[in-house]
Amino acid sequence: MTGTPLGRGRTADVYATDDGAWVLRRYRDGGDTAREAALMVRLAEAGYPVPTIREAAGPDLVMERLRGPSLSEAVLSGTHTPEEAGRLLAELLARLHAVPGRVTHLDLHPENVVLTGRGPVVIDWRTAREDADPGLDRAMTALLLAEVAVSPAPYAEGARAALGALLAASAGPLLLPEARALRAADPHLTEAEVAGLGRAAELVRTATP
Repeated sequence: MTGTPLGRGRTADVYATDDGAWVLRRYRDGGDTAREAALMVRLAEAGYPVPTIREAAGPDLVMERLRGPSLSEAVLSGTHTPEEAGRLLAELLARLHAVPGRVTHLDLHPENVVLTGRGPVVIDWRTAREDADPGLDRAMTALLLAEVAVSPAPYAEGARAALGALLAASAGPLLLPEARALRAADPHLTEAEVAGLGRAAELVRTATP
C-alpha cells in the first residue's frame, strides 16, 4: 500500500493514504516495525502522546496522520520561542521517563514533535529503547540541539537558546559521553556531522547549570 508522497527522511519514506486520515512510513532498509508499533501502543495506553497505530507489517508502519506544524516549524515561524521549545522538550522527556519500564526515545528533537489540536505528539520511535538510562535520553536531546547551535545554520542561535532552556528545566544527570558515542555510531551521519560532535558536546558541558 502506498499513496501520495509526503516526505523523505534519512531512513524512511512517508506517504499519505488515499483517505487522508493515515500515513504510511516505509523504511528503506527493511526491518520489522512490530517492536516500534508495540511500544507506541503501550505508551498510548499509559497516556503518553504518540500517533495512533493502525497496522505494522515488515518495514511498513501505518499510523494516524497528524495535523499541525512540527516544533521546529513553530519556532521558525515565531509562534513558539526557542526557550519555549527547550522547556517543552524537557517536559516531554520527563513525562516519558515517568512511564514504567525505563522507556527512552533517544532522538527527541524539535522535528520529532508535532503540535496538534490535542497537544504536542512525539513521533519517530525507531531508536527507542526500554532498557536505557533516562540520563542518556536527556543527553542525546541536548547534544542534538547543540549540534545545530555550533553549526553555520542561520537558526544556530535559536538552537543555543533552546538548549539553555532544556538544560535549565531538566532534572537529573546527563550521560554525555555515552550520548556522544551513540550519536557517533549513527551510520546516517556525514563525516562533517561526526567531526562536529566534539564542539557540540563541549557546548552542552559548558551550558549545563
